[in-house]
Amino acid sequence: MIEVLGGGIEIHMATLYLTEQYTNVRLEGETLRIQPSGGRGGNVVRVPLNKVEQVMVLGEVTLTTSALHALMERRIPVHYLTAWGRSRGALVADWGKNSGVRLAQYALGRDPARSFAVARECIAGKLLNMRTLLLRYARGRDDDQALQEAAQTIKRCLRELARLEPPTDTSDRMHGLGPLLGLEGSGSAAYYGVLGGLLKGEWHFVGRVKRPPTDPVNAILSFGYTLLTNQLVSLIHAIGLDPGLGVLHQPGYGKPALALDLVEMFRPIIVDSVVITMINTGQLTPGDFAEEMGAYRLRDNARRSFIEKLEARMNEQVQHPLFGYRVSYRRCIELQGRLFAKYAQGEIARYVPFTVR
Repeated sequence: MIEVLGGGIEIHMATLYLTEQYTNVRLEGETLRIQPSGGRGGNVVRVPLNKVEQVMVLGEVTLTTSALHALMERRIPVHYLTAWGRSRGALVADWGKNSGVRLAQYALGRDPARSFAVARECIAGKLLNMRTLLLRYARGRDDDQALQEAAQTIKRCLRELARLEPPTDTSDRMHGLGPLLGLEGSGSAAYYGVLGGLLKGEWHFVGRVKRPPTDPVNAILSFGYTLLTNQLVSLIHAIGLDPGLGVLHQPGYGKPALALDLVEMFRPIIVDSVVITMINTGQLTPGDFAEEMGAYRLRDNARRSFIEKLEARMNEQVQHPLFGYRVSYRRCIELQGRLFAKYAQGEIARYVPFTVR
């Protein structure tokens, strides 16, 4: 169930979103006292700490030191984003007791063959889910040649991906991952090249543009991808893994490389699916976006609506392809992190990506 508290303050299951600018959050007993800008009396909202698992702070929002201490004591991460939705970093509690899983992760990072195997599966999961989404929308559109060709291009990339062998030389700037990244790029270009054709109305989306997003569709995709990646940072940290060390994305200062690896397979089936549905049902219109110096962002009301739909999607039940039982997409994301940990520790022979049919 989703409870909307109003005033730019929302709890979606266990995630507290603070979206109204100049909101003040302080500790009051076992609750967070949240006062929006100019709020008095009835506008103040109190959220019990035991209902919160993570906090998303968008823009100019102030959390007092006592509030942050209470969140850290309960190991509740706080993610900071700009009002436009660009991630600035996360405040998380100190590492858990499971140092063994991180040692195994670091050893995996030094093993070119094993890390290559995981990187290949991450890309395969991403491409498979992209193709599945296109094929779903291709039903009843047999005359859409571009859509069919894009699906075939992705299928060809998947065949070539399966034939790739681990690199023998990882000294180049791509760390031996060049062929993998080339196939990922080809498949993604085909996918985003036809994504605009799935949207009703005039959206002028011709491909993926990240920084800055130069059209409304890219703006909402980037925002959704950022929120989803931050969810993964929290889950990875809770498992005991290091979010900064991945196998596909290379480490960088403040870069959650492992979260970026694992999020790839979930982007099409969670974020892209929500974006397409909201646009095609009229829940999002071009007027819901503001433009400033050639970059676009969601207006406040549309942003809250998108967060609500994204969280609803995260809580949808789906049959897990590996375990066979029905769980939420949120739980599927956590399971991928745990599968990665088990592979790193040698408890399973292969890392299997999450895919849908």
